[in-house]
Amino acid sequence: MRHMVLMLACAITLLAACGEKSDQPVDPSTGPQSKEEVKAQAAKVKLRPGQWQNSFTLEDLEMEGLPGGAPPQMKEQMKSAMTRTDMKYCVTKEEAENPDGKMFSGQEAKHCTYSGFDASDGALTGQISCKTQGGTMTAVMSGSYSPESYEMHMDMKTQGGPQGTSMKMKARTDGKWIGPDCA
Repeated sequence: MRHMVLMLACAITLLAACGEKSDQPVDPSTGPQSKEEVKAQAAKVKLRPGQWQNSFTLEDLEMEGLPGGAPPQMKEQMKSAMTRTDMKYCVTKEEAENPDGKMFSGQEAKHCTYSGFDASDGALTGQISCKTQGGTMTAVMSGSYSPESYEMHMDMKTQGGPQGTSMKMKARTDGKWIGPDCA
């Protein structure tokens, strides 16, 4: 499970982008959540220990404010380069039995906050907002999970990048349990 969310954190950090909307909107009136609240929600997600397989797909990408504009092929090249399939990882028995809020990397960073994070009845929703050098990054997440699979949709957006650049992305990550023994 740590790896599922590390993929999400990786996507957020690597792509430096954020989200505005989701099929299941986050209620911002709940305000920021504490590390303990995020940890309590993470504890609800129970994945089966063993070998897992993951894929990450960058579905859409928009870039604005690039000096000289973005070459037309740049969008497709970036989508292709950032899409990954068949990544394998191990979830240990300890990780499966004791998930913790540290998995959601932004929660440990003082410049990031979570809101609306909820993992109930096989559904996962939430929003992370981070201050970056000169701007902001927000990601809205929604998905589902079971002991043997998960899927997560992310709408991400960055604003205030160098020279006023901004980026919007939509991504999806999917994972499935493929066996009890880790390779």
